[in-house]
Amino acid sequence: MAGRKQKRALGNGLESLFGPEGPSGGPERTIPAASGGQGGIFAIILVAFVLGALVEFFLSEVHLRVGIGPPSAKADSFLAPSPALSGPVKASGQSVPSSKKGSSVAPREVSPGSTVAGFTPPPVPADFHDSVVRQVIHNRFPLSPGDIGLLKGILKQTQKAVHGPPPEGRAVSVSVSLDPGAQFPVIHLVPGIASTITVVDASGAPWPIEDVIVGNAKSFPVRRMSATNGVVIEPQNNVGWTSLSLVLRGRGTPAVLKLVDSDTLSDTRVTARIEARGPNAVIPIFREAKPVVSSRVLAFLDGIPPSEARAIPVHGTGDMEAWRDGNRLFVRTHLDVLAPAWIETVSGPNGMKLYVFSPVSVITAAGEDGEMITVELGEGATDVGKG
Repeated sequence: MAGRKQKRALGNGLESLFGPEGPSGGPERTIPAASGGQGGIFAIILVAFVLGALVEFFLSEVHLRVGIGPPSAKADSFLAPSPALSGPVKASGQSVPSSKKGSSVAPREVSPGSTVAGFTPPPVPADFHDSVVRQVIHNRFPLSPGDIGLLKGILKQTQKAVHGPPPEGRAVSVSVSLDPGAQFPVIHLVPGIASTITVVDASGAPWPIEDVIVGNAKSFPVRRMSATNGVVIEPQNNVGWTSLSLVLRGRGTPAVLKLVDSDTLSDTRVTARIEARGPNAVIPIFREAKPVVSSRVLAFLDGIPPSEARAIPVHGTGDMEAWRDGNRLFVRTHLDVLAPAWIETVSGPNGMKLYVFSPVSVITAAGEDGEMITVELGEGATDVGKG
């Protein structure tokens, strides 16, 4: 009812404003007669009301179609934010103010890729490319160069801690007795380092090995060398010990060595000297007494003299070493000494010889080509060269 009355009043107001149709077919504009001051005021108010209603209706239609301008009641319901949004949203440089009058809620920025009213705008191409590249690099190479360097350093330190410092390798000669009650020489072995054992007789000639017997073949595997008088031991365990028996040609009693593990000392090359003449020894014209060589003499022959021995300078050749031990002079060389007369001599592998003298200052030897060489011993000696 109220709506029909409002429309009727609006029609009456227009009719009173424009009047009935004139002869030309259009509304005939008439100005109501001035029946008094109140009638003129009423006409002005009515015209303003009609114009305001038309403007409001027009703006409401424009807002619904375009989405700009002050919202009406219908626009408020159409542009109402979703329940997930707590305030007005600002996107693409446009703002949507609140439909409630007096609201002071600031517009909220919308970042690319976020969802507004169920719509997800596409990401920025440059950001999307960088994100994909970073993801591929992370999937293929999850560790950075710094991480890889750190892991390599830790691995290297761990391996060094496991293996420890390198052991000291040495070449030694041991005296092996075949007599009952004799002590067995000790050979120090290090896992990962192969040690060779060659057998020679009292004259330094090779003594062939007929058979090899090892107590713990799994931890201390032994294999034969191409030379008939040698074997190779390749220890496998860090801890352990065993015995090695070498059956020699022409001897019923084997030569026995004791093998023990070590962390710092490796007997890499061992010469086992049997205190007897082997089958390859040259039979002398005159029978000599059975040579007996002490471990002290063998130490000088190996070039590892006792700590109390004092080295003596040698002038005249580079193939000679000399030590003073008590009242004896020990000379180690490949040369054949001609003078002076020696007290004792011992031959080793590879032509090495050890001569024991009373204290002397000059030695005469034969060189490789048979020439005479004069060698002076002592601090005050001078290089005299070859004679």
